[in-house]
Amino acid sequence: MANATDAFCVPGATEFNKAYSRLHGYIAIVICIIGSATNSINIAVLSRREMISSTNSILTGLAVADLLVMLEYIPYALHMNIKIGPEVNKNTYAWTVFVYFHSIFSQTFHTISIWLAVTLAVWRYIAIAFPQKNRTWCSKQNTTIAIVSAYVICPFLCLPIYFAMNISQNEVTPQNNSQFAEDLSLPHNRTVYVLEMSKNKELVTAIMWIYSVILKLVPSIALSILSTCLISKLTTTERRRQKLLKRSIVGPNDSEKQCLAEDPSAARRSSRTDRTTRMLLAVLGLFLSTEVPQGLLGLASALAPDFFKSCYSMFGDLMDVLALFTSSVNFVLYCSMSRQFRCTFARLARRMLSAPEEPPKSSNKHEPTTQVNHNTMPLSL
Repeated sequence: MANATDAFCVPGATEFNKAYSRLHGYIAIVICIIGSATNSINIAVLSRREMISSTNSILTGLAVADLLVMLEYIPYALHMNIKIGPEVNKNTYAWTVFVYFHSIFSQTFHTISIWLAVTLAVWRYIAIAFPQKNRTWCSKQNTTIAIVSAYVICPFLCLPIYFAMNISQNEVTPQNNSQFAEDLSLPHNRTVYVLEMSKNKELVTAIMWIYSVILKLVPSIALSILSTCLISKLTTTERRRQKLLKRSIVGPNDSEKQCLAEDPSAARRSSRTDRTTRMLLAVLGLFLSTEVPQGLLGLASALAPDFFKSCYSMFGDLMDVLALFTSSVNFVLYCSMSRQFRCTFARLARRMLSAPEEPPKSSNKHEPTTQVNHNTMPLSL
């Protein structure tokens, strides 16, 4: 195993996997708890009446998918990475079925997040490049269709993962006890179940092509192209604005004076558009930072079948936690780049934390109230 790993992977991959696997469960659970809270806040804020827009609807759909991934990952991390007690048997049939379910569920909803990010980039590019068509092309109806399509089509795209793995039945012997039960010392001659890759190498190779190309590289390439177009459009707009500013300082003609007269409101709208676009570019950049490496490693697994077991699986936990982290920090981006989000969140927080006033007694004055502070397929991402 060590020789195969050295041949197909970077030196020290096995040692890294052993060292990081001891920490992965705790790191993942902390990220999932924080991410579940932040994504719940995102949903609550972005779905407020004053926040409703095509962009925010897509961001809400993305937050829902990320929230489901994190909530489901918590029991998986507890089961796979954290020793709860000496009597826990991780290899029962029920737990193996759960791991099987986790492999498909987490990948499905993470794929939904990716394609919603692509939709977000398309919608933003239309708003920047074709503002006159934005209301028609990115209408509420079309946005709803795009979100529902992602939630309906992505499960079918991820369906091949179901066929890549099998549940196998094994007997515990003195020779393989540590393999199945680690240090839990299961009784000998006890039946255990494990989830493993299919023995059909051609099938696994075909599925790895689907995983790496359709689920990872295609949306990554689309996000890269759209992000480049958005950055180019922002740069062009900024240059045009600077040109107008310089010409107005030198000596504006009548038409330019008219533009300058209308400039304050137009400048504010342009500034908001630029901030929104930069915020979304940051979101897209986070997606690319995790999806591209996974896509390339998946492609290498398709080209060299032994690569998955000897190298990809060594970094599976690390890629999972990076993807979880990416899905949990959107709240920080929204707060730092969107004043409307901050204000809406502050109002919502005050409303939730403030206690209702007591009913008035004999006088018309209200008494003050007290506030109360209430390794299979990359198993997921």
